[in-house]
Amino acid sequence: MADFRTLETFVWVATLGSFRGAAVKLNTTQPAISQRIAQLEAEFGVRLLDRETRAVNPTAKGRELLVYADKLLRLRAEMRIAIAEPDSIRGVLRLGVAETIVHTWLPRLIEQVSIVHPKLSLEIDVDISPNLRDRLVTQQIDLAFLLGPLSNPTIQNQPLCRFPIVFLASPRLQFPEGPISIEALAEHPILTFARGTQPYIAMRDLFRRSDLPALRLHASAALSPVVRMAVDGLGIAAVPAAIASEEIRSGRLRVLPTRVSVPELVFTASWPASPDGLAAQSVGAIAVSVAAEAEGLRTAQE
Repeated sequence: MADFRTLETFVWVATLGSFRGAAVKLNTTQPAISQRIAQLEAEFGVRLLDRETRAVNPTAKGRELLVYADKLLRLRAEMRIAIAEPDSIRGVLRLGVAETIVHTWLPRLIEQVSIVHPKLSLEIDVDISPNLRDRLVTQQIDLAFLLGPLSNPTIQNQPLCRFPIVFLASPRLQFPEGPISIEALAEHPILTFARGTQPYIAMRDLFRRSDLPALRLHASAALSPVVRMAVDGLGIAAVPAAIASEEIRSGRLRVLPTRVSVPELVFTASWPASPDGLAAQSVGAIAVSVAAEAEGLRTAQE
């Protein structure tokens, strides 16, 4: 009877379409992968993979086996979550994080993961959501906290948190206390997230009206310079208030009251729908709890 390791090998070859990719994923050699697949085909007496094209694809029987193998491996993962001790999850989890999360509750998450899974190490990579999405799909990272959800059949999404976008300005810009019109906002440079991100596109579309001055939209992949430029009076920051909470409390920035409607940022914990995603699934669940706790504290402060 095929063991779990052999079935896992078959699933990864079929998923990645490559013996080499499966070898990298499973930290073994390509000959070892080929040997396991050959043993599996010999046991069932059928051809499971079509090797005649550049990409390796499952045959009709291979697709049938893939359904059963995926079920077995997921049941094993569920069993481990239910029965095993938390410290049985070990190794390295490659975590991609959007910068908004870094500036809010990421330190709390790291603290909780170290308590729940003391033998699990995190390799954290901060990037914009479009890049994280691409790296997640190509299996370069194991879990991502990013603007989502991702519409991809190979990715699982778990709702994580929401952040409204607000307009922040230095008191030196001397805006009135009442609601600020979009015309008044458009008189200043708008400082926001990197080009190609959802907030950047939202700002670009919002200020694209022909009756408004030509948009001066300054984008940055790092949010610290955005906040700093706003504090220095160089423009209006269009970012979540949570990333500039200290500047707002100290009076260096103020939230501008406005009737302008901007879509809020919706974040998800997303990971590949693979049978070995136990660590990603568990850390994702911890992140949901930490994000809810952070949201409760933020609401209480407001």
